[in-house]
Amino acid sequence: MENISVDIDNSLETEQSFSYSRIVKSVLIFSLVGIAVYGVGTVASDYKAIGSALVRFPIDSLSLVLALVIIGWLLRGLRFHFYLQQIGEQIPLAYSISDFLAGFALTGTPGKIGEAMKSVFLKRDYNVSITKVIGILVVERLMDLFGVLLLGSLSLLLFKGWIGLFLVCALLVIAVGLFLCMEGIYRPVLTWLTRFRILNWPARKVLSALLSGKELMTFRIFSIGLILSTLSWAMESFSLYIIMKGFSLSATLLEANFIYSFSTLVGALSMAPGGIGGTEAGMVGLMAFMGITYSEALPAVLLIRICTLWFAILVGLLFSVYLTTAARVKPAQSI
Repeated sequence: MENISVDIDNSLETEQSFSYSRIVKSVLIFSLVGIAVYGVGTVASDYKAIGSALVRFPIDSLSLVLALVIIGWLLRGLRFHFYLQQIGEQIPLAYSISDFLAGFALTGTPGKIGEAMKSVFLKRDYNVSITKVIGILVVERLMDLFGVLLLGSLSLLLFKGWIGLFLVCALLVIAVGLFLCMEGIYRPVLTWLTRFRILNWPARKVLSALLSGKELMTFRIFSIGLILSTLSWAMESFSLYIIMKGFSLSATLLEANFIYSFSTLVGALSMAPGGIGGTEAGMVGLMAFMGITYSEALPAVLLIRICTLWFAILVGLLFSVYLTTAARVKPAQSI
């Protein structure tokens, strides 16, 4: 495995390095797609009423929402730092969290795969194996899904018509988690694929990432990661409740929790960049199930996504600029 890691690290450094221009380009493309999606959805409703509702939203409630979202991010940043410690990397906590937040710049990529850019910063500044960080990224995504599943299950009985679909999503996530632990299944297959020239590099990359992630799936590490994940996503779930109350929408905390958890799960499993489209549709659909009209639901959906997705991308850009221009970086060196 060590030889595979070294080869992949070298390949990523020479062929897959991130440049700031590529980060900005990716964000701009995703932003244009988002504007198009939200624009169509808003025009299909009463855009004047939606704009008016957003402007009238209580500023103190908005401040609380942003504070809760940031707390959730810090908890996941702490989880990232914890995972780094478990693979034997003693990175300063402040750097770990800064690196974690920098990854948000490319959160609008399928499956958030663009967040792998944080592995490049760690390789550059602390010579951490890129492969090991990608393994952490795999486990992070799993823990996010498990945390959201756990939260959603608390409110599942309030949405009996959605239990079947929720359980299907839960089985998919559990299956992926179990697969990560079944080295005896994927190692022979991926090792065999390395015999083919065209598949050699990607097969070795996938195998190394899976093996790195598997090391973080012990009971103790899994439990700590799940607790931090659940608390983190609970902050955003509670934020949706505050937003719905701010727009005078009838919903209990448990109802808002299921709306956010299930919609986030759908968006993640869709593999769409940033979950865009699937997450919003899930929220609108569940609110409609509760008797909230499309025009009433849309302002709340737009605001929670602005606070959790678009604000995250902005913060990610700021931290990626910070790490890019840090003193450790040589003038001609790209990220």
